[in-house]
Parts: sequence; structure tokens; C-alpha cells
Amino acid sequence: YFGCGLVVPESLERCHVLDLGSGSGRDCYILSKLVGPNGHVTGVDMTDELIQLSRKYISYHQEKFGYKETNTEFIQGYIEKLGEAGIQYNKFDVLVSNCVICLCPDKKAVFAEAYRALK
Repeated sequence: YFGCGLVVPESLERCHVLDLGSGSGRDCYILSKLVGPNGHVTGVDMTDELIQLSRKYISYHQEKFGYKETNTEFIQGYIEKLGEAGIQYNKFDVLVSNCVICLCPDKKAVFAEAYRALK
């Protein structure tokens, strides 16, 4: 597990959350519980291996949380190019990123895409 500790707002129920650089998906699953069955969490990561690992546990968490439908998805792509990854603009209430933006050489592009993704 890589990361610096997850910091999230207290009231996330029904929110749409985007995790920039979701890695193994652990933070997304914590957020999945916090947004509840009427919220949604999208994780984006550039590595296929971590996306595949994250997706392995979607059904497990859906069942564990008692949700009729999954509220979590993982998309492979670059956080500097969210639109190219298929991330909708003007959709998300909250964005999180756990020690990933600091690794991106083009931080201006990351923040521009993050701004576009927010409502």
C-alpha cells in the first residue's frame, strides 16, 4: 500500500467522488462506504495492473456494504488527461488524491483537468 493517509470531508453521503491516482483502490472503497448506495466513486490510475487489482474487489465491497448495485468503478488513464480517459467533466462533487499529484511532471495539466471534472 502506497499513500500518506486518507483525508476526506465528513459529509460525503450521495456525493460523486473522483480519486486521482487510485492505486490499489483502498481509498476508493473507504469512500464507497462514506458516499453510501446513492453516491458514486471513480478511481483513475495509469497502471493497468493496479486497475485490475482494484476491480477484483468491487463485488466483495458491494456485498460487504449491503449495496444492491456497485457504486465504485476504476478507469485506466492519466490524471493529466481525464477527458481522454473518459472521465466526464462537470460531474464530481469532491476530488481526492493520496500522494499522487506530487509525482506528476505537469501539475498545471492535472489541476486544469481536476477543475473541469468538478461541478
